[in-house]
Amino acid sequence: MRRRSVLCILAVVVVVGLGGCGGARSKRPVADPHVGQVFFLCCNLRYDPNKPEITDTIAARGTLIPFATRVEVRKVTKDSVQFDAPGHPPITLVYEHGSKALPFDRYLSRLFVTEDPRLKLKKVPARQVKLVEKATITPGMSRDQVLLAVGYPPADQTPSLDAAVWAYGDGAEADAFVVYFDGGRVSSVQRGRRAGRR
Repeated sequence: MRRRSVLCILAVVVVVGLGGCGGARSKRPVADPHVGQVFFLCCNLRYDPNKPEITDTIAARGTLIPFATRVEVRKVTKDSVQFDAPGHPPITLVYEHGSKALPFDRYLSRLFVTEDPRLKLKKVPARQVKLVEKATITPGMSRDQVLLAVGYPPADQTPSLDAAVWAYGDGAEADAFVVYFDGGRVSSVQRGRRAGRR
């Protein structure tokens, strides 16, 4: 009888343990050097104020947190980061699309930087700076200006930042868009569900 009870308890532990591993996002904090530190935000980010959780697909609509905003990293799990930006609710970013192409810790180092990104715009005409601040991409912009304006493209779609095409969104979203480069400058931007199919 006692042996049967022990087996039942073990079975429950195994089932519960397996159920917790089934691809669900981990909420358990991990030790990370970013936690408790203040950084500059690398690029403009947008979020839905009703649900301040975003992913690395980069939202095209919503409330804007400007690049160079000072943010404090509050919590890091194996696939998400929570941070505070003045004037905004705590934001959680879930790393869904790039883990096979770019380790999460490298992604965090791209997102949270120690040098003010505005320094990259010192010699850029004021009109171009305004476009970057409004998260608008236009032909002639440099790769750095695109990164500041709309962030890094998901690494599963654009594993190399040297690529001639950067794809944003998951392709099924109306907000998906693709940036085409000729050398180091934007040649065109294609928006909508059919983005990327030239």
